This record gives sequence, structure tokens and C-alpha cells, in this order.
Amino acid sequence: MRRTQNARPTKKFSRSSSPHLRVPSSSAGVSTGSSAGAALYPRDWRAVVGQHAILEALQTHPKWVQALWLKQGWESSQDLKKLQQDFRSRIPKIEIKPEAILDKLAGSHQGAVLFLDQAPELDWAELEAKTHSSVLVLDGIEDPHNLGAILRTAWLMKVDAILLPQDRAVRLTPTVHKVACGGAEHVAVEVCHNFSSSIEKLKKMGFWVFGLSHLGRQDLFTIKMPEKIVWCVGAEDKGLRTTTERLCDELVSIPQANAAASYNASVAVGMALIETRRHFPT
Repeated sequence: MRRTQNARPTKKFSRSSSPHLRVPSSSAGVSTGSSAGAALYPRDWRAVVGQHAILEALQTHPKWVQALWLKQGWESSQDLKKLQQDFRSRIPKIEIKPEAILDKLAGSHQGAVLFLDQAPELDWAELEAKTHSSVLVLDGIEDPHNLGAILRTAWLMKVDAILLPQDRAVRLTPTVHKVACGGAEHVAVEVCHNFSSSIEKLKKMGFWVFGLSHLGRQDLFTIKMPEKIVWCVGAEDKGLRTTTERLCDELVSIPQANAAASYNASVAVGMALIETRRHFPT
């Protein structure tokens, strides 16, 4: 049953994946590969591009690393030479690929693609045990730059999880990893077949669910901030779907000078998370 404002407590707020296909271990030196195209790596691998994102993945999850692709002529790049020299012992397989192959994966790959066979997973039991927690529900974010920016902010603001819908939403693409600059290694991203069941589960764990919307009767700076909060954020052009709004305990607006305009989704998330963090800085 949907909770209403009148039902709020007067004191504090209360309330496997498929097997991974692995690349056989080989010498950690550089070998030349002639295979082409993104279809040649397993679908359950993550393709990470961007120097910062690759370094964070190598340092945070070395056991998940399966392969590294370097562009032809990588030796002329000091960054790529350092990457190969510093981490070759941690990478089971390094292959040289024509730059056009890397271009098919991401438009701005900086000459390297790192593959990992796992990603951070949401631990629901651990989430329930927390006394303070923030979770994001992204209702139809389709721009990889938006999701990447949200992931980066979520990491720095200690968000515990991001929930995405099954349809009409971007996934952890190479571009998302690049923009996130390592955030994808620290925040669990879970795809939900049904937001309703996941949000109801969070409510039973003591979370309060706030939806960012221009229809909100309260604004971000006047609401009473709960210790365990879910922020629901809608698509870049349409906002929250009606079905998602109905799952929220409260719709919350962000003050703005022009009512006809709207904030970028990643900016709106950033403001909501900073305000949350201001109330609960630890």
C-alpha cells in the first residue's frame, strides 16, 4: 500500500548470473590478435575504456580482469606504455588491434579497452542492515553520458546501488565507463524487471522513496530527509513515468528560475545527493 505524508512517523524515519566465459591464461606479454569486432568477446564481459576508468578497474578488481586490447602503434603513447608495463602481470591476455576495431566499441577509447567478467553486485542483506543509505532508481535514462556522470557522482556520494529498468535504458557501455571515471567499479547497478517489487522491498527495509519532479509539493531544501532514502529520477525528456511516481512516498521539486526549463538528469541527481549528504555527512 502506498504510504502517505500523514502516515510518516513523528520522530525519526523508520521502517546468478550465468557462468562467465573466461579467456585462458597466457603469458602477460603483448601478442598480436587478428580477430575483429566487439562480437568476439563474451556478452557478459564489461568493456571499459578511458585511462581513469581502466586504472580504477585494474586496481579495484584485478581478479575480474580478463583481457586488454591496445591499438596498433600503442608504443608511441607514454600513457599506454606505462599501462602495459605497470599492469601486464595482472592481465591474462593483451592483444593488439587495429584502431578501427576499438572505434567500434567507443568513439573515444584513448587507445585501450579493458575487459572484465564481473561487476559490483547489490547485496540486499547488507543494504537492509545499513542505518544510513542512498539508492538511485533511474527511470529510463538513455544517454550514456548521463548514466556515466550519475555513476561518478554516486560513487563519490557513497550511493549503495543504482536500479535500472529492463527496457528503454542505457546499460554499462564503454562510454558509460569512461564518463564514470571508475565509478562503475564501486556502485552496484542492478536491472529490474519490475520497479514495483524492488521498491516495495526497499520500503520494507526502511527506505523512503522520493521522486524528483516539478509536480512536487515540497522542494529539495525543505523536505525532512530520511536516513535511508531512494531517489527516483526520470528520463531526460519525459521525467518519471506515472507508474513510477505512484511508487513514491513523496514527489520533490528542485527550485529553479524558469518553470518551463528542466535540469539535466545527472545535475538533478547531483543536487539531490549533495543535499542528502549534507544531512548525513558520515
